Amino acid sequence: MNASASSTLAAARSLTTRRALTASLRNIRTFITTSIQELPVAKQAASLRLRNRHVAPVLGITTFKSTFTTSQSFLADKELLTPKWRAPSDESLEYRPVLVVGAGNIGRRVALVWASNSRPVTIYDISQDALREATEYITDNLGAYCAERGTHPGHVCTTTDLRTATTTSGHPERNSAGEITAQEHTRAPWLAIECLPESLPLKTSVLARLERSLPSDCILASNSSSLTTAEMAVEGDLAHSHRLLNTHYFIPPRNRMVELMSSGATSGAIFPFLAMQMRRVGLTPVIVPQGIQSRGFVFNRIWAACKRETLAVLSEGVAKPGDIDALFRDFFHAEKGPCERMDEVGLDTVARVEQHNLERMPWLGSEKALAWLKSNYIEQGKLGEKSGDGLFTVAERDALKERHRLDKYREVEETAGA
Repeated sequence: MNASASSTLAAARSLTTRRALTASLRNIRTFITTSIQELPVAKQAASLRLRNRHVAPVLGITTFKSTFTTSQSFLADKELLTPKWRAPSDESLEYRPVLVVGAGNIGRRVALVWASNSRPVTIYDISQDALREATEYITDNLGAYCAERGTHPGHVCTTTDLRTATTTSGHPERNSAGEITAQEHTRAPWLAIECLPESLPLKTSVLARLERSLPSDCILASNSSSLTTAEMAVEGDLAHSHRLLNTHYFIPPRNRMVELMSSGATSGAIFPFLAMQMRRVGLTPVIVPQGIQSRGFVFNRIWAACKRETLAVLSEGVAKPGDIDALFRDFFHAEKGPCERMDEVGLDTVARVEQHNLERMPWLGSEKALAWLKSNYIEQGKLGEKSGDGLFTVAERDALKERHRLDKYREVEETAGA
């Protein structure tokens, strides 16, 4: 073969190789793009770096740049990367329950509100005692809340079996053999609200279990007062953060405002749907705009400053709880002051939030005040209403409740005589 023919053949082989290589790269790039788009947004950049590091050697490419441009962005817009979420039908909400995970002081109150519009609610907790106390609370208070709103109570059931709570209506129908019916599995929750202590590992582990068990249209909500669901999605390596968000309740049913905030990847369709359902049970949602992550959401950023200074004043011996609350009530015309509020929430919960603030937002916390709270109250078992004594003793709190009752009675009398 002469030199000219050899050169022509080599050029043809080179062209064929380049075309095959280009086709292979295109196929692999398409495959990897699809795979990356299925990952949480926070992990896409890392996946691209790994691809650039390992794909090039396989294809025999020695000059594969770590960054490059194409005719369009390799990463799709965030909205395109967010999986679609389809809202459950209104009809299904009549038999699909709201699942409340955690039967503590806030969980039982959240359950009561959601059960106030003829809707079913399931409460899950590992503690039978907590479930019993939650049942007693709801039995004593649900009727009054429904009467106030002109609605009818729904069915509330409790369980210590998470599988039953996530895959059925909570009180599953069974056939003659004792097996759960196929129809019952269509009655899984449409909304799951985590109301657990302020512990990131605890919350993420439970959310991961919920994510695996609940149907794809079920909204996953965290009631955390200081942890964001963006943190939880990363910490728990959650695969479905598009249906995860913060829903921060205060002390329902007395306080009916709820703060909603995205996980950073929450489907935009969830917010109007969930806000509508909240209004149906007497709640008023406040939505933090999409794209904004606010640690402490809205009110807690303001409340944190009030708590910090209240605890500092107490720890320094400047004033007693009764004096602080009396000044607060007089100045703001408030029903209750910060000390009584903290006793309601639980001083152990207050301490966990303060510890979190010190670690993440040191300007919102006080190490000295936190140490004082722990040594003088928490370590002595004085947690507030949940244990008996707190910043106020049981007797002092009873006197305050009587005062609130008389104040309300006086207001009614004054209104009637006006």
